[in-house]
Amino acid sequence: MYPTLYEENKLLLIDRLEQSYLPATYIPTEYLHLIIPYAGLYYEQDNDYSMLTQHVPLGHFSLWLHDVFARKDIVLCPYAPFHLWALHFMYEDTLRAVTFKTNGFTLEEKECNLFNLYADMHRVPMFAGQKILSFHINIVPSAFMQLVQSFPGLLPLSNKRLLKHSSTINEKPYRINAVCNMLIKSILTCRYVETQARNYLERCCLDLFLNFAQQDAMADDIWVPSEAHTALYNQIYQYISDHPHTTQSAEQIAKMFNISGARLAQAFRQQFSIGITAFIHMQKMMLAFNCLMQQSVSLRDVTQLTGFRTIEDMTREVEKYYNCNLAALRRSM
Repeated sequence: MYPTLYEENKLLLIDRLEQSYLPATYIPTEYLHLIIPYAGLYYEQDNDYSMLTQHVPLGHFSLWLHDVFARKDIVLCPYAPFHLWALHFMYEDTLRAVTFKTNGFTLEEKECNLFNLYADMHRVPMFAGQKILSFHINIVPSAFMQLVQSFPGLLPLSNKRLLKHSSTINEKPYRINAVCNMLIKSILTCRYVETQARNYLERCCLDLFLNFAQQDAMADDIWVPSEAHTALYNQIYQYISDHPHTTQSAEQIAKMFNISGARLAQAFRQQFSIGITAFIHMQKMMLAFNCLMQQSVSLRDVTQLTGFRTIEDMTREVEKYYNCNLAALRRSM
């Protein structure tokens, strides 16, 4: 079914044809704090390396995390068993793939890429002592085209010219910005299971794709903010993150920080690959969902906390954002 490799070559399955998860009791205790409760688990180790793999199927998406530690020099051999797109985020170290037909490709720490992968294998050397977290969201191209119908922000990615061999879809790698980091942290720390986890994590994956699409759409815009401006926009980002319960609009926040509304809107999008109004809404929705998943919190409490006029308004917005039935979710707690 899959290639068999020996000695220093270690197979890393980018996706799998069938799932056969391990019980958590098979996972060494030092990895237990990394486990997402809803994820299916795989674990491999020998004298050369150890690798914890987590998988979460989420509608159109297939979420994978690989924590890899090399005790000796090894060659990771990523393998896709079928044609897929993989939105990949690299953490903890930098590696270089050596078998792309483009003379190799560097997977830089804190960078993200969208890969078009065919059913073939690549070679990625790892040196003794290196540790990486490879985080990627897979989707088959036909499912992505379906997703575009509901989320037109993804349309530019669907129009990309694809090569006949595995390669990146974006022309240059992009940085993992603060919004991506926040969404990935939300995934890694998600304690929900079953339906609650599926709705919450699927939306996080969608938002990561939308953020990447926005970053790709602005790739040709030349914008080099000063240190002072970077600090200011980071301060605004942090204020919104720390106050998701407030009802302030983008215009009110602009006045608070003594900046024009138009300039704030443009700069926020350039720095974080999301509109400020959309980010305010994202934070409000995440707050609402997390509160609603607590039995002790009433619908009225959440409505007041998130600044909606009525319970019906709040319920409608949460159900639309997370593609869920709120009453069913709360009954299943």
